[in-house]
Amino acid sequence: MSTFSQQIRDVVWARRGVAGWAGWLALQPLSAAFGTAVALRNLAYRVGLFRVHHAGAAVVSVGNLAVGGTGKTPLTLWLARRLAARGAPVAILLRGYSGHSNGVTIVSRGAGPEVDVAAAGDEAAMLARCFPGVVLTARRRVAGVAAAEQLGCRVVLLDDGFQHRSLARDFDLVLINDRRGALLPAGPMRERRAALKRADAIVFVVKTEEDCAPHLRAALPRLTVPVFVARLVPKALIESDGGRWRQLPVGLLSGRRVAAVAGIADPSPFYTMLRQWETQLEEIFEFPDHHRYTGADWQRIARGTRNIDLIVTTEKDLVKLESFPFARGKLLALRIVPEVDGAEALVDMIAQRTGLSPGA
Repeated sequence: MSTFSQQIRDVVWARRGVAGWAGWLALQPLSAAFGTAVALRNLAYRVGLFRVHHAGAAVVSVGNLAVGGTGKTPLTLWLARRLAARGAPVAILLRGYSGHSNGVTIVSRGAGPEVDVAAAGDEAAMLARCFPGVVLTARRRVAGVAAAEQLGCRVVLLDDGFQHRSLARDFDLVLINDRRGALLPAGPMRERRAALKRADAIVFVVKTEEDCAPHLRAALPRLTVPVFVARLVPKALIESDGGRWRQLPVGLLSGRRVAAVAGIADPSPFYTMLRQWETQLEEIFEFPDHHRYTGADWQRIARGTRNIDLIVTTEKDLVKLESFPFARGKLLALRIVPEVDGAEALVDMIAQRTGLSPGA
């Protein structure tokens, strides 16, 4: 059964049927109030009424305009690895959604998670598995950057930081896709497209090369900031073996009977990727974003997949599902990585702004 948030996303935001249009119209006053509040807040920062903190380390934000679903976390990981390859200690700082830690939490110093997923949150726990550098969470980003500086980090990447105006950035990278709609709560947008004027560069995430040109023209009228194009592509399958992750070829999906498990903001691209690998996608278990899986969830999935070859989930979900006793080799995660056109030019631009050597 769909949750209320899923109903809003699937029916109201899509304006599907009479109920969708009725809900969309009913929420318009709230969206107008939200838009006014956002505009006043941005104005307060612009004229100096709200304080902006400046960090000693270089700060790079990877953000977007919509609620979830543009690939911020994979691109943050990709960029952290590229900048770390330039020789600078890099930290990834997240707010820690779904984690219960309130202060600054050092999730990893580069050798894997030091706290469990319940404390860190699913995205931070996943990044700690994949990034050989510092990963932190902090409700107050200013405190998180200060902790990263104490750990010797010269560059701090903010995952989902575009709307966090109280911390000055050396570079604002904004991801967008063809997703459009009203402001929250009638639609998925946290800010209007005009906010892209604050960006230093934009990455347009496309599904296929054919979709790129018309959507790019419609989405980015009269913008002068550099624009890059990226695709999110399946790279590998990840298996958790006794808590250790190992990589398997993604081709193992071909021809297999598969069940998908997803607790992410917009799972439709995930399902599309599975179908592109010629899987027989026979079951879908969909949960809200950042869902905390329970024993009842595990039993439901296990009962529904007895005659299924593989259960495929996301890496963000794997950090929560790996603690349940699934049959050995049956639960796998699909690793998604960005392919960025002009990647070196983008990294050089950010490296120059953050004081790193270009072209390493």
